[in-house]
Amino acid sequence: MVALQGVLVVEPLLKREGNLRFAGMSSVGYPADPMALGADVRERLAGVALVPYGPLSLLFSVAPDELAPTAWDCQVGVAVTGQPVAVAGVMLEDYRNLYALSLPHSGPVRDLGLTHRRLSDHAKGLGYRLRPYWRLALRGRRLADGNLLPVADVAVFIDR
Repeated sequence: MVALQGVLVVEPLLKREGNLRFAGMSSVGYPADPMALGADVRERLAGVALVPYGPLSLLFSVAPDELAPTAWDCQVGVAVTGQPVAVAGVMLEDYRNLYALSLPHSGPVRDLGLTHRRLSDHAKGLGYRLRPYWRLALRGRRLADGNLLPVADVAVFIDR
């Protein structure tokens, strides 16, 4: 974090994520209920050779520049391990050698494009080439009192 005139600014985090096998369901536009779609994906994966892990994620295939969330093309799902198998209604995709710049997002869905733009500009400023897809990870962080605090992280993927 950096302090600018008394305001804390979170710096993007660069992280090597390696390879990712992602199981998800398509959604035209930002889904009305991503948690329900994610639960549906997990239910469809139950009892097959694919084991889900990590947070529910939304993978978007194009940058949100100037597009309303209703126009975004995305997949809602989870990272999985295991041998690829066909699961009805679930798309399975492999992503290789992933590096991501990420930031927490605490605003409304319509402002996701601003977080994406900040990450994209930062990546380009460092000389990285952006991959055409990006991610929103929806997590719950457990607080000391036992309650879950919803946390959303936006990540752009880069080539190093």
